Amino acid sequence: MSKKLFSTGRWKRYLKSRQLAQDRNAKRRRHRGKQQKHQRPVERRTYYNLVAPSNFSIVQNSAATIAFLNNLRFYSAKYNLALDLSGVGLLTTDAIAALVATLGPLQRAGVLIKGISPRDTTAQRILVGSGFFEHYRSDQPLPHVPHGQISQEKSKKVQPDLARDLIHFGIKALTGAEGKCSAAYRVLIESMSNTHNHALSAKAKRERSQELETWFATVYADAARKRVCFTFVDVGVGIFESVRLGKIRSFYRLIGLRNDTDILRDMLEGKVESSTGISYRGKGLPAINRLSEAGRIESLIIVANNVYANISTGQYRMLSVAFRGTLLYWEIATP
Repeated sequence: MSKKLFSTGRWKRYLKSRQLAQDRNAKRRRHRGKQQKHQRPVERRTYYNLVAPSNFSIVQNSAATIAFLNNLRFYSAKYNLALDLSGVGLLTTDAIAALVATLGPLQRAGVLIKGISPRDTTAQRILVGSGFFEHYRSDQPLPHVPHGQISQEKSKKVQPDLARDLIHFGIKALTGAEGKCSAAYRVLIESMSNTHNHALSAKAKRERSQELETWFATVYADAARKRVCFTFVDVGVGIFESVRLGKIRSFYRLIGLRNDTDILRDMLEGKVESSTGISYRGKGLPAINRLSEAGRIESLIIVANNVYANISTGQYRMLSVAFRGTLLYWEIATP
């Protein structure tokens, strides 16, 4: 009986399948062994303590806040990270969005991250309410204060539903009822679209890293000021590191303008294409700028690589520390 079973096609197929499974498992074990031999396990790393600036805000304290974010990337190459936010007295939601955008890739690379929350009650309330702990676990029980939301997406396509949801969330958190804001919606859509275009212009860099660019769109309801605050963070190469800007920069040097603030100002005014003859998308930033000029959005700030621009006040300046990517911040008022 058993001899007959051993000679059947069914038994032979079983043996072949079992051998293939054993070969696959052996290959996985060999691969894991090589990885463990050549890579230092992150859990054996020591923690490097990084103290956040007391004014933790890109829109208000750009250089110190960006330097802190850059240090997270720098020290994560050799250490796990211990973030000390205990001394933060002033915290803005743009910095929280940039912090989440910075920590995400580090965590995916296996870096362990722990931290201390702000002692200041207002800063702590903003951190909790922003949605930060929807992305990072807290060891302490947290109150349920849904004032903010942080959404992460890949830059494959524009997400109209996400834009509407963020606006509805922010307005409802202040007024108790969902509402619409076409201006905020337009800025979110244009920001998403610009991220995709920057990703395409930096194709060579992306192919080397084999990663799609990621963007973060956030909303926070500031009840004290009756403002809905939005932040959009593109963690790609940024406006001034894109391939297209190389030719535009060369043109600006020829006419005696060397500062990237001049390029950004002309982009916002829609002059780049007409001045150079070089096709740069030219729709998103001018459209956003017009909404700011019309007063339909407030406190519009753009930080891109080494440029800081407060569009609402007309302040443009070069940064001593470059931001990795592009950040847009704006607000809308509610009744």
